[in-house]
Amino acid sequence: MNNAVGLPDVAGMLHRGIKVALGNDGFSNNMFEEMKAAYLAHKHNQHNPQAMPGDAVWRMAYDHNAALGRVFFEKPLAELAPGAFADIIFLDYAPPTPLTPGNLPWHVLFGVDGAHVTHTIASGKVLMRDRRLTTLDEGAIMAKARELAVGVWKRVG
Repeated sequence: MNNAVGLPDVAGMLHRGIKVALGNDGFSNNMFEEMKAAYLAHKHNQHNPQAMPGDAVWRMAYDHNAALGRVFFEKPLAELAPGAFADIIFLDYAPPTPLTPGNLPWHVLFGVDGAHVTHTIASGKVLMRDRRLTTLDEGAIMAKARELAVGVWKRVG
């Protein structure tokens, strides 16, 4: 959308059985926001509030992304099982309405974003605990990024 090149016919691809995965090109690292963008962009593009339902976005972001990942990784993905990568996040989310398996996609779309993530575990290793990175010095990384950004802006500005 940033380059205004249009949207693909995702509904048509899904209807034909194509497992459309959901990702980004570095514009954001917040997949919850990418899910919202996919949900809304197709409705807007088609002038149809029923286009791209929440459960379709959910399947793309979770089921289809996991299927794509399985093409490239030998360990099982998207499951908590012995031998699997077993990546998981914990969310600080207190829903204003009852949370059920039937309405989970819409709770995620309308109520959750990256700021709700409190803990991240990847391959059994805690990478973030209580919103603090455990394996990286975030302050040092940010300081270096700010330092290098000056040169980048000089080159592109």
